[in-house]
Amino acid sequence: MVYWVRFLAFWQRFMDRVQIILANLRKFFAKTAKFLERFIFEVSKLKKIIATVPVAIGAVILAFYNMANLPKVVGLDLLESGAFTYQIPRGIAVFAPLAVTGVCLLLMFCSRRILTPWLVSVISLLIPVAILITNIFPA
Repeated sequence: MVYWVRFLAFWQRFMDRVQIILANLRKFFAKTAKFLERFIFEVSKLKKIIATVPVAIGAVILAFYNMANLPKVVGLDLLESGAFTYQIPRGIAVFAPLAVTGVCLLLMFCSRRILTPWLVSVISLLIPVAILITNIFPA
């Protein structure tokens, strides 16, 4: 009988410690959840900026790349004969797509929703790539 009483006393002390540990864990997870909730709330305020940065950096990188690799006169609208319908200077061929992307990003900042204008600005990044490809591999 003495062992049973000693075991019950041990078990009660053990369960008291477990309760203290569980209470501390509950406090820890509540604070962590509150911190994460606040962090996500603050980041959601910056979602337009977070969406803009990679697109803007990509547009600038493509502009620098095209400035270095396009010829001085760029041809647009390739005909079947191998000639171009329009001949424009390299500066316009570089900065016009950059301006289109910039306008799309500006419209994203003015819009209540961000996904559609952001997708349009991402798709507008294809313009400098298309200009580069049509002038490097004309036919």
